[in-house]
Amino acid sequence: MLVVEKKDHIDRLVAKWSSEKPDYDLAPVEIIGRMARIMEYVDRALEAKFQEFGLSRASFDVLATLRREGPPYALSQRDLMKCLLRTSGSMSIRIDAMEREGLVRRNSQAEDRRASIVSLTEKGSKLLEQVVPEHLLNERSLLTGLDQPARKELVLLLRRWLVSFEENNQDQTLLHLGILVVPPHVALRRRRAVGLPDKPGVLVHAVEPGGLGEDAGLRKGDLIVGVGSQDTPTFMALRKALNDPKAKTQIVRVLRGAEPLRLSICSAK
Repeated sequence: MLVVEKKDHIDRLVAKWSSEKPDYDLAPVEIIGRMARIMEYVDRALEAKFQEFGLSRASFDVLATLRREGPPYALSQRDLMKCLLRTSGSMSIRIDAMEREGLVRRNSQAEDRRASIVSLTEKGSKLLEQVVPEHLLNERSLLTGLDQPARKELVLLLRRWLVSFEENNQDQTLLHLGILVVPPHVALRRRRAVGLPDKPGVLVHAVEPGGLGEDAGLRKGDLIVGVGSQDTPTFMALRKALNDPKAKTQIVRVLRGAEPLRLSICSAK
């Protein structure tokens, strides 16, 4: 018996674009568009369940990350940032709020809050024990549209897709500084496109408001060409220089357009 697949929102969207602009390659929309629309439904369902317990999804992620670490259920704030792909400013705000609610405890270090140890409190642990079973049931209900073979196949495909991102993007974020950068070959292409001279370096793509990068004066479009006396034309060299254990601050040399600047920035401790 022939099974006719039902049409969804993306089918209708693609059909309209195909009619208006038949020269467009709409194949990526078939995947990206559906992923985005599905996640809208998923995010709403997850947030609604967490709200029943007085939590946000971000707060749940922090509690769950600490709990699965095992005793003593603690991580540095910097490690939490890395696990959750958060920047320094957003993580500090989240931890501050959770500490006021008594869900976590921060062993603060005035010289560098990112190095502070965040631990799960008894209140946070008890709340998590209530939330997790309900959360897992909620997630299971969101998968009822797929049978077991389809779920297994989807797991394989999503893992392959995620690995491609993790392998290609793992060295492009300096979370402790609150900046996102692009590699030198992309930087050269972008500078050439606006008529700027070729210069090896790491291009700042985004700067988080309130982060250490913004505090130091970094802006989107700045080209980082060195730290101290060292030239740092690659991301790996930049990260290594910023992790110099002998220096609390570093002088970062940048080009803003064609203008050379020297900025003082906190290194990763």
